[in-house]
Amino acid sequence: MDHLKSNNQFDDLPHKWVAVVADYLRGFRNDTTDFNRPQLRSSVRHTYPAFVCGYSALIMAGALCNAYVLAIVARKRLYAADPVYVYVANLAVTGIVECVSVLPISLMVLLVQNWIFGRFLCFFLPMLQDVPTHVIMLTFLLMAIDRYKHLKHPNKMRLPPLACTFGCWIVAFCIVLPYPVYTAYLDLGEYIKVQFEGVGICAVNMADDMQDYLRSLFVLTYLIPLVSMGYLYSKMSEILRDLMNVPAVFYSQDITPRNSEIPSRLNEIQSTVSDSDDEEIDGYKESKTQKYLISMIISYAVCLCPLMILRLAKLEVSETYENSRHFDLTFMICVWLAFVPTVTTPLLFVAWNSDSSTKDRIRSYFKRTKVTAEQATRTVSTEGLAARNSIYTVQESIPA
Repeated sequence: MDHLKSNNQFDDLPHKWVAVVADYLRGFRNDTTDFNRPQLRSSVRHTYPAFVCGYSALIMAGALCNAYVLAIVARKRLYAADPVYVYVANLAVTGIVECVSVLPISLMVLLVQNWIFGRFLCFFLPMLQDVPTHVIMLTFLLMAIDRYKHLKHPNKMRLPPLACTFGCWIVAFCIVLPYPVYTAYLDLGEYIKVQFEGVGICAVNMADDMQDYLRSLFVLTYLIPLVSMGYLYSKMSEILRDLMNVPAVFYSQDITPRNSEIPSRLNEIQSTVSDSDDEEIDGYKESKTQKYLISMIISYAVCLCPLMILRLAKLEVSETYENSRHFDLTFMICVWLAFVPTVTTPLLFVAWNSDSSTKDRIRSYFKRTKVTAEQATRTVSTEGLAARNSIYTVQESIPA
């Protein structure tokens, strides 16, 4: 490193890159000679095994769980029974994409100090990281809109789920199209040919319009969809509550003029739920579906929130060599947490589609485990008390 500086090999660098390259090289040890090999970040030198284990467990668990969801939807043909399951299948496909491609590459980028992944991945990786996030949020939003329309007007045709899922991917790609405009790549091998052949610097140009773009993404792709889904699900809860509270009405056809107003009022009540009666909406089934869909959305929003806030915070705080360790550790934790829904969403789906007997077996298993643990704890406590009493008795029996 000192050899590079002494030979003034930075003279040919573009002026705007000099400070960036200098700060970039400060992250390496002085005895670093081979920059073509992956160089571990100094900030994670002692903690990277924990991150590798955590990310690996999340990748394997997420891929298996989402593949299991796809297998259930395809084997039981759930997509033919309810369009909601088409959206669920799209969530599973997105989860597999995240676990197979996004998470492994993101882990490598977060752990490695030098950029050895080339020019193409420098421009494509930010798009690849954000596309699944936008697809999931749009899928949840379309699912809420479709279910609200179905509960409000059951006789009307529902949204075409397959076309909507393809539309989610197209819109998500359109959202991230500006990313390459704000991404810059410097091939160090063109200026420092001795040790930096094939090594580059991938940086984001934090111009004012880029900051406005990221802030607008936070509002348009995170806050507004969540607020909209909250409103839609609150209206759906009112519809389901009214649907399940409507009593069965029976009256005679023999009507006298004195009580002729009663049938007219009954007809008004029946007219409010006539659409639901025509489609025979199962209030209990729809309430159960809504409960699990809300749980999926809440878990996804809560897990994604720290990463979204951190991305906004990075716009206000400049990352330097001195504070890079805190940024790196915090960012790796937030990224891991943001991908936890790749496991929680399939688990909620399994709980949603499990019959009562399966749930009873699971509850009984945990109850037996809890009782066994309590008995073991009680036995240990009793043995400890007996041992203390025996010691006390021996001590008291020793003559003075």
